[in-house]
Amino acid sequence: MVGRCGSNIDHLDVVTAFLISGVDDDDIYVVLPECWPEGHEVTRTYPPRIILRLRKSLYGLKQAPRLWHNDINAFLLFLGFAQSQADPNLHIPSDGILILLYVDDISMTYLLNDFASKSAIEVKAKLSEKYKITNLGPARLFLGIEIHRDDHGISLGQKAFITTILKRFHMQDAHGVTTPMDPNAKLDLANDRGEKELDKESVKHNQAIVGFLMYVAFAMRPDISDAVAVLCRYNSRPFTSHITAAKRVLQYLNATADFQLHFNGNRNNGVIGFTDSDWPSEGTDRKSHGGQVFLTCHDGGAIS
Repeated sequence: MVGRCGSNIDHLDVVTAFLISGVDDDDIYVVLPECWPEGHEVTRTYPPRIILRLRKSLYGLKQAPRLWHNDINAFLLFLGFAQSQADPNLHIPSDGILILLYVDDISMTYLLNDFASKSAIEVKAKLSEKYKITNLGPARLFLGIEIHRDDHGISLGQKAFITTILKRFHMQDAHGVTTPMDPNAKLDLANDRGEKELDKESVKHNQAIVGFLMYVAFAMRPDISDAVAVLCRYNSRPFTSHITAAKRVLQYLNATADFQLHFNGNRNNGVIGFTDSDWPSEGTDRKSHGGQVFLTCHDGGAIS
């Protein structure tokens, strides 16, 4: 997957990442499982006759994510990478390679030149010597984000993830709408208008919808970020109008699941910014609401 952006993105996966790290700094003891010769007898006695000190991390251990991160972070620092101050999971070197970690998934981005490509091969070889690595090749799906490359640049979308959300909440056949929020809807503490509060199960259902929408908005869909921000204010005490508004965002996503963010890599494009504020628009506490949008222009002047 090479485009005119001048870079490549590879996807690596670390096999059984949480079983790699040692736990020598922590005193963690376990009893033998029942499948071991003495295990069945040991589990019937208290206190157990035999206990073992854990020397390697296990899945389900609360320290496992931290131990794994410390292990691979130390190894990347040894290879000459440096942690980004903005995100400790992003490792930045000086040879044109960027490594992004998410648990056992590794995204490796590097420039398309001989030096960076050779360095990327060397880094992959060293990672494979240290860990059991599966090289998934050019990245096509990373954390639910679909990656498409062509001669015109790179496009990022979430159609498959959005489809999964719609099916989970039985909204895959819902009619699409053109806006994520109803401009005439009034979202506040609706008990003043006689609405009843939702029961506990409905509250959890509403929170689940908003939680998924938060990830979609944060990852790839800034067009729903304002609607999600409004819904989040009432997560602890939603009313019927709030869950209706949340489902409307799902309807909007159903109609726009094919939308993608496109980056053409042209540094000569200009940037246009827009900002607006809705002064004391909140009916409950009279707070103001504002936002910004920045767009790039093609050489011909059209906004993308």
